[in-house]
Amino acid sequence: MDPKDQELSEVIADLKLIKEAVTKSDNFFRFIDTRRAMRGVMLVAGLMITFFATLFYYFITSYGFFLAIPLNIRATLFVLVGICWISLGFIKAGGFIKSGRAISADMNLNRLFDEIYTSRMLSLMLPYLFVIALIIVFLCTRGQLIFIVPVMAILFGLLFIAMSPIIYFKELYLLSIWLIATGLLAFFTADVYHPMVVLGFTFGVGFVLAGLLLYIEMPSQRS
Repeated sequence: MDPKDQELSEVIADLKLIKEAVTKSDNFFRFIDTRRAMRGVMLVAGLMITFFATLFYYFITSYGFFLAIPLNIRATLFVLVGICWISLGFIKAGGFIKSGRAISADMNLNRLFDEIYTSRMLSLMLPYLFVIALIIVFLCTRGQLIFIVPVMAILFGLLFIAMSPIIYFKELYLLSIWLIATGLLAFFTADVYHPMVVLGFTFGVGFVLAGLLLYIEMPSQRS
């Protein structure tokens, strides 16, 4: 057999093995470039959070409190938030689909959801999300709204630490540490700083820093 044909056959065989491994391993992230797929998402998410936190802070301080903001302005703000987060979701899905097609040319949105939201991932995420939702409801019913963002930062930091061994990029650890540290700091100073300032400092700055770190090409990855 011609050496080139033999090499091509070996490459095809390797790709088939990788494709089978993705299916059997129940971990799609092990075989794709997660850093490249997530870096733009994290950077844009951080900028969006910071932008909307600043915008809400401006209107709240201008009108005195949130419900004093005219209904049309509040509706416009929430519509903009919804549009931006839906757009961010499409950007995230597009990045993962592009990375996924490196190992499987038939990767699409439906298969992407099947690969990412496996029973392992859902069993990890759902308890955290349930607790976060429960605590938010508890704080709202007790009138302790100033503690919502700090508690969310701490719990999401813990969630990201739990997800790090599955998603496979160490910058998620750094984001987790940032969220937990700033969340704890904000928890003890919640009566000093406006919740929108806390939101921008914890989640906004945290995601921007994580996104920028993901854009930095590490020495081990250049070779």
